[in-house]
Amino acid sequence: MHTSAPSPPFHTYAHGPEAPPVVVREATPDTPDVPEALVQDLWAQQRFEARALQTSDGAAVQVLAPGTLNTDAGPDFQNAHVRIDGVDWRGHVEVHRTSGGWFEHEHHTDPRYNSVVLHVTLHVDMWTGGLLRADASALPEVVLYPRLQAPLRTLLHAFHTRADDDALPCASRWDEVPPAPRQAWIRHLAQTRLAHKSEQLPISEEAGLEPALHERLFAGLGYAKNDAPMSTLAHKVSPQALRALDTPRSREALLLGTAGLVPEPGDLLEADRTTADYAMDLRDRFRRLQIRRNLSPMARTAWTFFRLRPQNFPPLRIAQAAAWYVEGGVMADAPLDRLREALLQDGATGLRAALEATPPAFWRTHYHLRKAAAEHSAGLGPSRTNTLLINAVAPVLLRDATRRDDASQKEAVYALLKGLPASRDSVVRRFQALGTEVDSAFVAQGLHELYRHFCSEGGCLDCAIGQRLIDAA
Repeated sequence: MHTSAPSPPFHTYAHGPEAPPVVVREATPDTPDVPEALVQDLWAQQRFEARALQTSDGAAVQVLAPGTLNTDAGPDFQNAHVRIDGVDWRGHVEVHRTSGGWFEHEHHTDPRYNSVVLHVTLHVDMWTGGLLRADASALPEVVLYPRLQAPLRTLLHAFHTRADDDALPCASRWDEVPPAPRQAWIRHLAQTRLAHKSEQLPISEEAGLEPALHERLFAGLGYAKNDAPMSTLAHKVSPQALRALDTPRSREALLLGTAGLVPEPGDLLEADRTTADYAMDLRDRFRRLQIRRNLSPMARTAWTFFRLRPQNFPPLRIAQAAAWYVEGGVMADAPLDRLREALLQDGATGLRAALEATPPAFWRTHYHLRKAAAEHSAGLGPSRTNTLLINAVAPVLLRDATRRDDASQKEAVYALLKGLPASRDSVVRRFQALGTEVDSAFVAQGLHELYRHFCSEGGCLDCAIGQRLIDAA
């Protein structure tokens, strides 16, 4: 077990086997205290030179999405998307002032941190490049200090003196720009955001976009807190593996067992007979599948139940995912063809029907596998279905349209989002407070792109709205 130790004043590491070593001065006693919140802010806002970013051992890193700051227990950022040495990883990001913080906080013994795909540190120390997860796997990390865009003391001063609110830079003059050019710019940004999301989808030489659709649908079922483990589960259990099984119960067993969510007998001592029998049947089925396929289950601690409504509990969501693979389900056979046809013939109505996922009757009285609950609907609700259409189906069908050079399908994707309701998240509410009408998911996508890549990064000079205000000043 690693323990913390005083850091040496210098640390040397190379960016590759043939690159010259880089010597970085570490934090010293006369360096001002750096709150970890500042390092989190640097990562969230990507306030460092991201070009040619590398891990401490020289692997190329591209940050496709920094993730969402986690205010609950667990890793600092959830649902991040990074590309390390050409391989895409979706999961969590943990942030510390120095690498030793990983061991000081005992993350190396906590299975919840096995889903961390990248460690971010401000300064190097004696532990840099040697971090391990609880499963003994090596953890890549990047060091921000050599790549900061401003002196650390300047960043510290700005951090400590920043305003309490996070108003948009042009909030006081928002109404000075006529609605028409504002709306045109937001629509342009919506298309930009959708194109970027679709371009990031991996394509298999053999299966095309089907694995990406499978992964994005699973991740969309995971809600914000279980996006990453659902994505991991999708990578562990392929569409082909699910289609090879001949009963819904076996598909549930494969998915729930691989997820690590099938209870042991000792966990069921107070369960009713129906619950215990169902759980033990899943356990026995998974044991047989595990032996034949050499499966490695995920840790149960990878999943979040805290502060979730029961409808979002992972076991029920996984059972819904399994229902997509029953006969007649959207993923059972040629899913891209079915979704494409539904989009072009019936739009949102057809796609909602295609995404219906109703698990067996057991799940009408269960949210997980440990005890029964009051009867409820086990199918997907309209809100979750809309989220899947926005974040999974639309990007996949847009990428499909681009590959096939199908302009009508591309316009149909845009029309789909223009007909779906907008989310009411914090970004959308900021613009609504300024009087902006947000009447569709398409507009919401444009506002997210505006906020993420212009407002929060001070990119007013590159923003059409900012340029008009600057010209009018």
